[in-house]
Amino acid sequence: MKTFKFSIILFVLLLAKSLVQANSFNIQLTPLTQDSLVAIKNLKLSDFKILERGAIIIYERQRPGDKLNLFKPILTHYFSIKGSDKVYLLTLENLKKIYKNGRAFEILDTRFRTDNDLLDYDTIHQQYSINYYLSKVDQV
Repeated sequence: MKTFKFSIILFVLLLAKSLVQANSFNIQLTPLTQDSLVAIKNLKLSDFKILERGAIIIYERQRPGDKLNLFKPILTHYFSIKGSDKVYLLTLENLKKIYKNGRAFEILDTRFRTDNDLLDYDTIHQQYSINYYLSKVDQV
């Protein structure tokens, strides 16, 4: 029985090796729509509250809740880059797409683990941590 299992495993490994050599596993990578950064459309800035202006402008939008969250207001956070008119959902993934090169990406990757970390307020510097660290990158 052991030799039978061994021969099946050996056969699978040889088949896999031949497929790799024949480049059967090479596929064309097509960009997915979720990989691209999408700005918020039909934006009315009157619906948004500006929380902070810094390296990025942080917005907050409050919507009425529904039955699922017991009618508590739903808060959603957005951001835009200073000098840009495009507004994006405030997520770590969206920030990494914008700052995909350089020190800003390294800071995002090392300092922030989740989307909730982006809303940490630094009481010492009296600003959101994300704006504090991104402003330090801009100074260098």
